[in-house]
Amino acid sequence: MHLVEEKPSEDLTPKIRCSDNCDPDKLGSDQSCLRRIHEALRRYRALLGSDVFDELRGPADSPMAALQGALVQLTSLVQIGSFAEGSGTPPPHSQPWERPLIQHRILRQLCSFSAVMARVFAHSAATH
Repeated sequence: MHLVEEKPSEDLTPKIRCSDNCDPDKLGSDQSCLRRIHEALRRYRALLGSDVFDELRGPADSPMAALQGALVQLTSLVQIGSFAEGSGTPPPHSQPWERPLIQHRILRQLCSFSAVMARVFAHSAATH
């Protein structure tokens, strides 16, 4: 099986790539995996805070607020060495007609990313 990596500029949603060194042998000594996870969580937070999700925002107890709160907590739990916080690239503005499609894709990708991230941390916890 040959894995092909996408160029970061081709997709709005971050993914864990082979080059991020998230395999068990390198996870303890190489910060690139944790850095990638941290950057991705910040990117998803920015996407959920963008105009794409404006119409889904609700009160503090809404599912969207709970999801955003969970991402804030996860981001704070991923401790990485001397990584500087930055705002990153702001999400592009979207047209109202395309937002449902973009919302669906972002949420689907966030679900996939979360599953991979959970596997990384579950394996790491089992080996330590």
